[in-house]
Amino acid sequence: MDKTTLSIINIIKAVIINEIGGLIYPENKKSPEVFSQSSPYIKFLPITACIEFMGACYDELPFETSRLDKEDIVERRFNTALINLFGKRYHPFAKADNDFYFYKKLRNGMIHQLRPGQGILFTTRKESLEDKTKHLVPTTIGNHKYLILVLETFYDDLQKAAERLIRQFESKELTNKKGNMAFISVYDLEPKLKIGLFYLT
Repeated sequence: MDKTTLSIINIIKAVIINEIGGLIYPENKKSPEVFSQSSPYIKFLPITACIEFMGACYDELPFETSRLDKEDIVERRFNTALINLFGKRYHPFAKADNDFYFYKKLRNGMIHQLRPGQGILFTTRKESLEDKTKHLVPTTIGNHKYLILVLETFYDDLQKAAERLIRQFESKELTNKKGNMAFISVYDLEPKLKIGLFYLT
């Protein structure tokens, strides 16, 4: 039985950049190509989860630390990633007094209810061009203001954030030991069948 152990840096490359990237841009499609997405709604969920994961790379606490251990840990990790890894246009959404506070309206909504909070709308690049909307730009529909999230642009920014986090680990700008820690082990139970089991190391 063969075993492969992946570090945090390996996971960022394998999961965020390769696997989720393959969901957003299938069949060799690339940004900024415009095409019809299959099942676009659910693709916002892994993007949202990855933001919190990357924020957890910044502190010295174990990844499994929860609100039971430290009350504000989840919120702090999510906002840390937005501020440290994403562009400045994301920073207002890391503030609790913002009408579209991402931790509450995006993260909590998608993780706990599989829907964004009130005021957040999901779309794709193709639909956004047709509707003349833009990513992170509020739009008014009727008497209500909504914030538009464009799937492909959101992922493009996630990928840039992931690449930035990798550089911070590799350059030692980020000084904790999480980057190279053993995080997930993959076991090939039957190499011919390519069966793998994942578990936290």
